[in-house]
Amino acid sequence: MLDKLMKAIIGLKPRPSDAIGRTLYAQTVAQARDVRLFTDYGVKDEIGARFEVLTVHVLILIGILRAEADDEQRKETAQALFDAFLLALDNTLREQGVGDLTVPKKMKKLTETVNARLHAWIDIWDQGGDHAVQTDYLLRTVYAVGDEEEADSRRPLWAEAFSHYITRIRSGIEPSRLLTGQADWLQTDWPPVSETSHLNAEA
Repeated sequence: MLDKLMKAIIGLKPRPSDAIGRTLYAQTVAQARDVRLFTDYGVKDEIGARFEVLTVHVLILIGILRAEADDEQRKETAQALFDAFLLALDNTLREQGVGDLTVPKKMKKLTETVNARLHAWIDIWDQGGDHAVQTDYLLRTVYAVGDEEEADSRRPLWAEAFSHYITRIRSGIEPSRLLTGQADWLQTDWPPVSETSHLNAEA
């Protein structure tokens, strides 16, 4: 609503990619809420972990779209998805009762976090999406623990499975489908959680 109002005020017509971005974002939210991420992959059902999970799912699509930097339609779609994500974060803060004067400060911090995640993930994927590197970054974001919190010994196993999940998604989504507003998220054959970590063996 807010983005439409601003465009009306400054006389800009919505781009077709704007609607596609919103559609992709809705599909991404649904995937990021899949119960298997929390039951099988051990993601905590808490605000911080849910935010990290949603962020990485959004960035998976943005990373796929930006792989061809010269394709204007793909760039516009990636930007539209990113804008839809930030607008949803803004709306969530307001729905939670955050005051108008405080929302910009919180959004600035959230945007900085999202941009940091974006640059980190893009760098990982540009260098081939190494499994160990992905797993390590997941441990520091999705599976991060507080200073006084006892870390679950299964975290590395969950993070490894999540890393394989990311790789399988990235290899299975067609950019051309994203441009039509369809993200073919992984629905079956999710990578299982191993009983032992393989990172040491791969090092």
